[in-house]
Amino acid sequence: MHRGKAWVLAGFGVLMFLLIGAFIRHSQSAEPHAPATVSRQRQTAITKQSSRKTQAASTPSQTAPSIAGSTVAQISSSLAAFTFSAPTLQRSWSYMAYVPAGYDPHKRYPLVLMLHGMDGDDTNLVQLVDSKSLLDEAVNSTGHPAVVVFVDGDNSFYVDSPAEKMQTAIMQDLLPHLKQQFALLSQADAHAVGGVSMGGYGALRLVLAEPQQFRIAAALSPAVWQQVPEAAQSRMPAFLTHGQWDQARWDADQPANMLTADRLAGLKVYLASGQADTTVPFTDVTHFASQLQAVGVTPTTSWSATGTHGFNYWQQALPAAYQWLLQQLPRATTN
Repeated sequence: MHRGKAWVLAGFGVLMFLLIGAFIRHSQSAEPHAPATVSRQRQTAITKQSSRKTQAASTPSQTAPSIAGSTVAQISSSLAAFTFSAPTLQRSWSYMAYVPAGYDPHKRYPLVLMLHGMDGDDTNLVQLVDSKSLLDEAVNSTGHPAVVVFVDGDNSFYVDSPAEKMQTAIMQDLLPHLKQQFALLSQADAHAVGGVSMGGYGALRLVLAEPQQFRIAAALSPAVWQQVPEAAQSRMPAFLTHGQWDQARWDADQPANMLTADRLAGLKVYLASGQADTTVPFTDVTHFASQLQAVGVTPTTSWSATGTHGFNYWQQALPAAYQWLLQQLPRATTN
């Protein structure tokens, strides 16, 4: 009987030993999982903090420049026609616009206005001259992309007159519209004007009449006549009074009569003309160049021994003029 109790006690001891061992092993296997719980909590906190940092870094107002204008980004250059309502002219107004390759509305670009000659329109310098190809080459060679707008100026000589207030329309209608359409730099030294014949006259006059907006002009065969040919007078409504030629009005609007000190600061001028020009005499253009020099403005000049007054000559002269214009302008900037 004592032997039976001994076996019972021994069995009970073995059972207790097994139960205690199982409990210890369970406790030891559970311990490694506790730090994992802490790690997940820390990771959650780190993830939230990282998320806040990422969100703050990607907030457009802090890092991304704002988009300007309604023209979207593009890889290749483009040339397109636009029309808008011009209150000053009380009519629809058309223009052609060259947009450079790689245009990015997050950046701001310089602006060039190109003005046509008499009896022309905004299509002349893109149809009778391949300005798109010339501008592509100029942008590639200078590394100075710009938005170039070809303006329709009728036969206005780009001045205000009883016939039409073209200068006011450019300043109050066209420029504000262009700033809505394209991402443009705002300062005057980022705005240039170029033109041929009547448009050359307009380019010179506009940079002198509006020095707060334009400081750079390129004028090819500019109509800076010392004596306006009678054959041209009837086609120049800006300088007619009651249908008759008004010499006083012509004299008053001459660019040479606007070369005053308050208009000259920062002025840059490019002049091109041909010695074979019988429409606007070569000597009239060189005389204007001398008038610029007399007031301390030294123009960049390109004189041709054989150049005449027409698109054959302007096709040859425009590549250098476009390159010069772009070189004077600042590079496109981000904000």
